[in-house]
Amino acid sequence: MKLELDVYSTICETKMFKINGIKANYKDFGDKYDISPDKRRPNMCGNMAFKPAMPTQQILDKYGISISEYKYICEQLKACVSFGTCRLCG
Repeated sequence: MKLELDVYSTICETKMFKINGIKANYKDFGDKYDISPDKRRPNMCGNMAFKPAMPTQQILDKYGISISEYKYICEQLKACVSFGTCRLCG
């Protein structure tokens, strides 16, 4: 598997995300949302985090990856798309 993943240094979005040469979307692997809305303040996230979804055969086939590669991609996304508290989206 060839994974190309780069994120912006100040925002919880992928700048470049390709798997085996195919432009990828993090939403194929899970979702990101504020997991601590109680800590939210005006114009800021409480704790933005990526939460992986269960793999589907459709996504595995789309990118030509195995379940273990899917899990690896999810771990990479958790590490770089989860962002904690931030004011950049407000």
